[in-house]
Amino acid sequence: MPVNRNALIRYRTIDKCLQNRRRKWTIEDLIDACNDALYEYEDIEKGLSLRTIRMDLNAMRSDKLGYNAPIIVIDKKYYTYEDPGYSISKIPLSHQDLDVLQDVSFLLQQFKGFSHFNDLDELLQRLEDKIYTEREQEAPVIDFEKNELLAGMHWLDPLHKAIIKKRSLQVTYQSFSARQPADMVVYPYLLKEFRNRWFLLCMHRKGKVLLTLALDRIAAIKELPGEAYLVHKGFNAATYFSDIIGVTRNVADQPTRITFMANTKHAPYICTKPIHASQQIVSTANGWTTFTIEVIPNFELEREFLGFGEGLRVTAPASMVRIFKQRIRKMQELYMTAGDER
Repeated sequence: MPVNRNALIRYRTIDKCLQNRRRKWTIEDLIDACNDALYEYEDIEKGLSLRTIRMDLNAMRSDKLGYNAPIIVIDKKYYTYEDPGYSISKIPLSHQDLDVLQDVSFLLQQFKGFSHFNDLDELLQRLEDKIYTEREQEAPVIDFEKNELLAGMHWLDPLHKAIIKKRSLQVTYQSFSARQPADMVVYPYLLKEFRNRWFLLCMHRKGKVLLTLALDRIAAIKELPGEAYLVHKGFNAATYFSDIIGVTRNVADQPTRITFMANTKHAPYICTKPIHASQQIVSTANGWTTFTIEVIPNFELEREFLGFGEGLRVTAPASMVRIFKQRIRKMQELYMTAGDER
């Protein structure tokens, strides 16, 4: 049952009142205490109704919130806990609560590299300690894809801030094909993750073209306060990647309808995890299922198709068929010339 912040403040205030057995608490006293707490913590001056506090007391008594608070009324007027040692803060977590907290803990641990998540470290430690003290340590049931040795993760935070603040950057970058790193002035727009590798989408000052830079190839970053930040008028983060696989795109290219066939071994996987959102099933015959997608061909698409090996065949367009024939021929030559290495 979702509980908002104001309700939590009321529950905790009522809890503190009922723990204090040195005085007697009427419902009017509880209303006053809750009003004072809401004003102190939330600057809310509007008074609470009698109905609201009665509903809070009933909610605390019930199992809806997991409290099952032993709230009793003495002399038909004064509220207190039947158990003097009871408090909603002392309720042990259920197995379901622990499972949820464990999953949340695993999820939060994925956000590394961003400074605004650094404050979560202490929270995560306390959370893990709480989970551990409530039950014996168990093996994780969720394992997120991650690569602790991935280079360039330390650039996530400065790039993220530069995008938000719209700051021009000088980036020292060395592609895999370049012999030496080179400096370039860029205007950063978007951080993109693909296959557990991070990329920066930006515009080059020279040529005004959109670039996709791999963070693991960046050697240095420097803000340029004197360089005006420019926005690429044709860039839309919501649609830029909609017609490609991965991150590589030539803005001049247009989506192409690609037809391919998958055998009975791979077709179910492709059906349940489509290669692209545009994927359609054309036919099924003779142990092969024919699909179509409409995307801009790129390197990532070729890798995706080649990953299915002999279980997938591209049939159209002719230009794509030629590309795969050439690549497969080179692969065959590579293995044939290697000889028998047993």
